[in-house]
Amino acid sequence: MAGVRKVCLNSLNIKIDNALIVGIIIAKNSPRTIGQKKKNGESRGVMSFTLRDSIIDTINANVWGSEYFVITFYERFLVGDVVSITNPKICIKGGDNEMYRPQVTSPFCLSLNEGMSDMYTFDGDAYGSYLPLLHVPTKPCAGYCGLSEVLKITEQTNNVYVDLLVVVKAVKAAKTIRTKTGTDMTVRTIEIMDNTTPAPVILDTFDIDTIQRAEQWRPLESVLFVADARVSWRNMAARVQTCSRTVITHQPHTPEAESLRLYMRNQSSTGDGEAAMWAAWSGERANTACVSQIRDRLSSGVPFCAALHALLTHLDLDDFVTSKDGSLEELKVRFADHTGELNARIPVKVVEDAFGYSANQLVSMSADDRASLRWRFLLEQCCTKIAVTSARLVVLSLRRASAADPIPLY
Repeated sequence: MAGVRKVCLNSLNIKIDNALIVGIIIAKNSPRTIGQKKKNGESRGVMSFTLRDSIIDTINANVWGSEYFVITFYERFLVGDVVSITNPKICIKGGDNEMYRPQVTSPFCLSLNEGMSDMYTFDGDAYGSYLPLLHVPTKPCAGYCGLSEVLKITEQTNNVYVDLLVVVKAVKAAKTIRTKTGTDMTVRTIEIMDNTTPAPVILDTFDIDTIQRAEQWRPLESVLFVADARVSWRNMAARVQTCSRTVITHQPHTPEAESLRLYMRNQSSTGDGEAAMWAAWSGERANTACVSQIRDRLSSGVPFCAALHALLTHLDLDDFVTSKDGSLEELKVRFADHTGELNARIPVKVVEDAFGYSANQLVSMSADDRASLRWRFLLEQCCTKIAVTSARLVVLSLRRASAADPIPLY
């Protein structure tokens, strides 16, 4: 193309005309309508994306045009696409809008206008050299915030921004919600965890591209570096959300990410699952508490462990909760003392330790044998160690009182 010259991001300046820029899209934001409709009924729209062409250099770009053009542009190009941009307007970034955009290294931003600029998929010989850049975090991994600190964020410090290095625990199905303004919005919930607390944290994603990318994320295998996630206070607990500033790097190529992945894999292979992770995290710091005290601490949203002396008032050995692959996971139970009742769940490993039988042996028992075993604990004084989060209560150990080892109730 006559007069067009290729320019790297670190060589940009506002005097360059007819620039050709090649890079990989590492983030993008949903299109939005701006201003009033014109007389012909057409609306204007804008969307933004973030481009990278080296390990260091990143830049934000805006796409302007008719609403149809912007929506089509958004759907055409995805995160991970290597693209060529011709004839963009190079502007000096600044103003209040920067606080709503991903942090980048370039002092400039790109503006692509319908009918003036163009962008298309790059298929040159250097295509493969851009792909590894998708796995380079936009911020140093060493500066991330642990989830244990996120859980301590209170309602008074609502809407703070943090960088996270986490492992995906579960990817929930996308669903449609209605906002306060009456607009329907698609959201996907991701459960994330790290090595600072066994308590999973909810990450809500709203951008359609991110929602679709999450289909490929695998529990306990996918590591995410989430730059500038927003922490808000909802449902009596701290909750993480993506926003227009957020950049999610899937499977970052860093030593910290690999270390976290190995840690989670080792924890999941111990056989104790979630209970083992809680036990390793909490050590012996489980202070004795009654039901009402545990309930009061639940409102803080901060995970903790407690030793509870209470009666076991509900236990059904015929009612194991199963995982998606059909394996037995846990039992629902209820404890009661003079201050109230508390629902919890016992992982299979803890059930086996408490009753002295494997889960398969319990399932294969006759109904009478299971009933006899059940009544050894039901309505008996018990001491249990419970791991508590805002979402669930997990029993780490269960011991029944005996004449030789009595457990006093409150």
